[in-house]
Amino acid sequence: MATANAIRNSEQNWEKLFPLDAPEFAVDFRNGTKQFRHIFRRISAADWQAYWSALVLEPADESNGTAQNIRDDDASLILYERTILRVEGYYTLDGRKPEELPSWPKCISLEHRLFAIEILLETLGSVAWDTVEVGADNTVSFVVIRGDAESSDSRFIGVTHHFCKPKPDQYQRFLHAVGQAPSNFIAVASLYDELAISAEGYSVGGVPVAREQLRDEMPLAHKLYAMIALFSADDCDPLRRKNFTGKLDFLGMKKTRPAPRVEVH
Repeated sequence: MATANAIRNSEQNWEKLFPLDAPEFAVDFRNGTKQFRHIFRRISAADWQAYWSALVLEPADESNGTAQNIRDDDASLILYERTILRVEGYYTLDGRKPEELPSWPKCISLEHRLFAIEILLETLGSVAWDTVEVGADNTVSFVVIRGDAESSDSRFIGVTHHFCKPKPDQYQRFLHAVGQAPSNFIAVASLYDELAISAEGYSVGGVPVAREQLRDEMPLAHKLYAMIALFSADDCDPLRRKNFTGKLDFLGMKKTRPAPRVEVH
């Protein structure tokens, strides 16, 4: 995750609008002198649900100071298999493309698949949580990071979401859904669809996103961050006294997996 300082130091890489309708997204990484590319299709709500449902949350152990742990390898592999379109930089003994093999996509090494998903989740459009601001007029603003935040090719896009004021029953639904996270994140996202009035900083077809497009076009991760910020900061709700910041790594925004060391096969 990028820090606020990293974002401020990259003023030349600010973009006006975040494209919501890109049909494909490529992930590139290098293993020694070899370059690899994994091309994924756009991640759907059903894909996210499958990913979140496969996450395993291990509770914190206060007796030995162990924090909550999230096991995500199985979830990452599910997301990879559902969304990968093709790869580049790999070869087969008979000259076929990897995606033409009966074992596709498992013919790609496990380490490469996991690493590619890690990069995808970090660079597809992650949120810099330390830039989140909640306005008194029920607005939530934050910076979206397109690409690797430490790279000169990264892009930082400021976005703002405008909402109706949540009703008491919506607070209760939010509390219930968050209590069952991450498997019930779709319920949190549905609150966004009910409350959203408009969004700035996003585009569809090269023009600003329209209100009627928000339900289907807005990334689920952005919906979740906006909802958690809105419900946590509202003066009428006790959630504002709880600390959700920095506790959302299970959205797939930050991991620590080392770069793959295996050779292609």
